[in-house]
Amino acid sequence: MLIDVPRTHLLLQRGQTSRLPDARATHLCSAAGTLWITVDHDPRDIVLEPGQCFVVPSDEMVTISALSGPAVLDLRPATAEQP
Repeated sequence: MLIDVPRTHLLLQRGQTSRLPDARATHLCSAAGTLWITVDHDPRDIVLEPGQCFVVPSDEMVTISALSGPAVLDLRPATAEQP
């Protein structure tokens, strides 16, 4: 996945899902709502509440689902400055 801007926001309604290919080292943060993140071949389930973040550890496909909505996913490449 190529993120060519310092920050991208993705709006997900409750129950809506999005998939991110090639997201290694991408910072995923919940700006609003609760997000459920799974990484293919990773046994963990990651749940992000507003203000919490997760860094994608591999090149595996990432699936993001909104457990509550509307939810806002904030994506930043690894090289972007942190707030």
